Amino acid sequence: EDFVVVLDTSMSCKGELVKKFLEETYSVLSESESFSRRIQVHIIQCDEKVQSDVQITSGQQLKDYMEHFTVKGGGGTDFRPAFTYVDQLLNQKKFTRLRGLIYFTDGYGTYPTMPTPYKTAFAFLEDYDHKSVPPWAMSVYWKDDEFVTSED
Repeated sequence: EDFVVVLDTSMSCKGELVKKFLEETYSVLSESESFSRRIQVHIIQCDEKVQSDVQITSGQQLKDYMEHFTVKGGGGTDFRPAFTYVDQLLNQKKFTRLRGLIYFTDGYGTYPTMPTPYKTAFAFLEDYDHKSVPPWAMSVYWKDDEFVTSED
């Protein structure tokens, strides 16, 4: 199974916020038994363009990635390049079974208008105006140490 995690590394997302996104990713993946079966997670850093894509296939790789993590980006915010990039990976058959994409962001950017063929969620570390999130995507935010949907 394949998953994509996109970290918003635009100027509005300071380094500490991006690291918090990554910590939440680590927490979710570590608590689940994700790495006990064959899994591939692409961790993409994106501001107005894709800055990096690291493939993680084990808990140890994720731990190493976190220990040596550096933010790449700092430009404007456009969510669309990450989706274009993932579409290219799909067309190149780089995924066995793409289960979904979660985009950690502060929410200030240009959203894609077309629905994706995979589950998509935009995740915020605080409540955000969810009306700007496309209707085909899920919107969640961090509250009291857990993610809740915007409908909660």
